[in-house]
Amino acid sequence: MSFSKLAFPILFVVVGGLGTAVAGQQAAAPPPGPGLDLINERCGFCHSTAQVTSVRKTPGAWAATVQSMIDRGAELEPDEQKIMVEYLAANLAAAGGDAAAQP
Repeated sequence: MSFSKLAFPILFVVVGGLGTAVAGQQAAAPPPGPGLDLINERCGFCHSTAQVTSVRKTPGAWAATVQSMIDRGAELEPDEQKIMVEYLAANLAAAGGDAAAQP
């Protein structure tokens, strides 16, 4: 058997294994609660819940992001905004309070 005939199956297994390893490193689903309900109801018009919950930000950056989304047309009452920001800050905070601090 030639090298090229062996290389493809080996490459297929290696790449498939990498996909499984990467999938295993994904963050756990955020916990249920009123904040997640609001994210599912209000953010899904423009992007998926997974897009929101895959990001980690500082509490201040989450507040700025939510305000930015409201400025762009997201419909949230002030009390709902507070619930959402508190949920995001508590459950999707940046490690060490630093990285991903941009809105």
